[in-house]
Amino acid sequence: MTTSRRKDGVLVLTAVGEIDAATVGRFRTELSGACVKGKHVILDLSGVRFLSCAGLQALEEANAVSPRFSVIVKTALVSRILDVSGVGADLDVRWDLEDVRI
Repeated sequence: MTTSRRKDGVLVLTAVGEIDAATVGRFRTELSGACVKGKHVILDLSGVRFLSCAGLQALEEANAVSPRFSVIVKTALVSRILDVSGVGADLDVRWDLEDVRI
């Protein structure tokens, strides 16, 4: 997971690989830390190939804490996981970083 800040000040977290039992601890720690600090957080899941139930729970927790939380999803698998689980219905899911406005 990497962290950057857009020109407009929005914090962007970028996750890659798989978010599963082996990686969800670090994912949750970095995500929850960012959501406490930032007013608006964007989580870019474009490079994520798999998202487990624990990862979904971390997304729900971040969405509940952050004043504004957006998720970038470009892969069919992650999009499907969000849809089937119902978690995506409560998230601000976007296709591109440019689609997210303050």
